[in-house]
Amino acid sequence: LPMEKYRAHNWHCFTHIDERQPYASLYTSLGCPFHCHFCCIQAPFKRGEQALGYSPRVNSYRMWNPSSIITQIDILVNEYGVKNIKFADEIFVLNKRHVIGICNQLIERGYDLNIWAYARVDCWTEEMLEKMKRAGINWLCLGIESGSVRVRRDVRKGYRHEDLLKTVEAIRKVGIYIIANYLFGLPEEDMESMQETLKLATELNSEFANFYSAMAYPGSRLYERAMEENLPLPESWTGYSQHAYDTLPLPTRYLSGTEVLRFRDQAFYAYFTNPRYLEMIRQTFGPHIVEHIRKMTSQKLERKYT
Repeated sequence: LPMEKYRAHNWHCFTHIDERQPYASLYTSLGCPFHCHFCCIQAPFKRGEQALGYSPRVNSYRMWNPSSIITQIDILVNEYGVKNIKFADEIFVLNKRHVIGICNQLIERGYDLNIWAYARVDCWTEEMLEKMKRAGINWLCLGIESGSVRVRRDVRKGYRHEDLLKTVEAIRKVGIYIIANYLFGLPEEDMESMQETLKLATELNSEFANFYSAMAYPGSRLYERAMEENLPLPESWTGYSQHAYDTLPLPTRYLSGTEVLRFRDQAFYAYFTNPRYLEMIRQTFGPHIVEHIRKMTSQKLERKYT
């Protein structure tokens, strides 16, 4: 779409207008070269595109030119007054030259932006982190997934525990906040490994965390496994939702889907009601955010739990 045709969405429907908007979301790249078994990103972006002459083994990960991204941001800031931006890339930090190119131009402009993006434990340098912070990237989302190396390696997410700790320390050192993603119910999961994950989440005490149940999303290796092993799948699209009444996670080799879902819900509540976490939030963001979190945890999700 030509930039002169760009129109901002109706973000006015959000509350706390002075804090949360104007807001925009954009991609600086498409696709992902990794093949984590729980992820379905290879379905829309594929491992190779016949129309382009790529073999099925070639990933079609591609990036926009940094100057093109900055042109979009210029319009969003100068014409629409955008203050908050989400880089929606699967992993923003994959290519150092790409990241530095975008950050350098943002730094030159001196925009007072609040940006968040997706990162990865093994794809960063200190220079990148420092540049990102100076450019206004205040939040990085890390796919930690599991506290168990055994569980992670089984789904091709085999980073070392020491690498995770080093990454978290480096991100915090430059003043960037962390959103940690955790995933319960991967194939090798048992009750002990889920406890490991919750323990890790509590110890890291990131500024925000997402707790998910493993789902057989079409296009993922987990979906292929579910079909091969004739595992139960949701009968409707709401069953694939993380927060629906009829959410149906995959069973693991040791646990039922219901056991996984119950633990996920309990872990979410335990994390966001932890006094250490709430005190960190109070000191970092203020008591009004603590009140928001307390309201969030005051009512638990209704689940079918069959």
